[in-house]
Amino acid sequence: MKRIVLSTSSSSLNYINTPHTVRLVPFHVIIDGTDHLDIRDIDTARLSQMLYDKPNLSVKTSPPTADEINALFDELYAESYEEVLVCTISSAISKSHEIFNTLKTKFVGKMNIYVYDTKTLNIDEGALAFEADLMMQEGKSMLEIINRLDELRKNSLFMFTLSDLNFIVRNKKLSAPASMIANLFSIKPVLWMNDDGYIVVKDKVRKFGRVMYHMADIITHQMGGQDAFVYIIDTSIGLHTNEFKNILAHDYGLRNVPVIPVSTVSLANHGPTGMGLGVYYGEVPRIFNHFK
Repeated sequence: MKRIVLSTSSSSLNYINTPHTVRLVPFHVIIDGTDHLDIRDIDTARLSQMLYDKPNLSVKTSPPTADEINALFDELYAESYEEVLVCTISSAISKSHEIFNTLKTKFVGKMNIYVYDTKTLNIDEGALAFEADLMMQEGKSMLEIINRLDELRKNSLFMFTLSDLNFIVRNKKLSAPASMIANLFSIKPVLWMNDDGYIVVKDKVRKFGRVMYHMADIITHQMGGQDAFVYIIDTSIGLHTNEFKNILAHDYGLRNVPVIPVSTVSLANHGPTGMGLGVYYGEVPRIFNHFK
């Protein structure tokens, strides 16, 4: 049986130099009114520099269109695929999951299409798609794959912070009064993906330097002495990356923590001044074996 895994381009898999057969479905990134297809027309490094050079640049994202997804499913059917697993960015923050779910009905009786809500984004989303790809190659059933992805997702944590809140105010993800108060008292939010796939403000910490220690404290507590894989998510500008790596190495014994680019989709929504920290503990997705 011919099978394939699809993943939205919010997964950061295009930045990982590791062999896989996951097919990436690109988002649209609209920059000052001009539509750019993610991966083909724009990437994280280029968009980061554009936003850094022009802080007031208008940037929005939109998921793959219904026509694009229909054309992709038609193509896969013509290529004799019988089973398709679509791993999407969290349905709580994007309509891509809903669009895939709606359009798969056209192929009932032709292809078995399963749409899996990763309830996350960036390399966390990519790690699950990569794992599914490996399991398909190993001949695992769809039920085995889904159960495995659910288990890995439960044993993970991803959080991020922003040194400058102005970008998310312009994108209407934070109110102007809230931003004014935060900037006045140098308050920085610690945001993370909750179990339902929403980005929520977990904590508020004064001074950006303290935020890095706060996130490191949370991660090391979550690890609890278990085997774990810790990683930094960066926008490629690297405003605070080296400082954060030094803190993790010298104060927490976490050396050689890899830095993974944020997805263009996430960057477009949260700006170039962000930085994230993630961990998988216990069983770790196999994609991270390539970072050790």
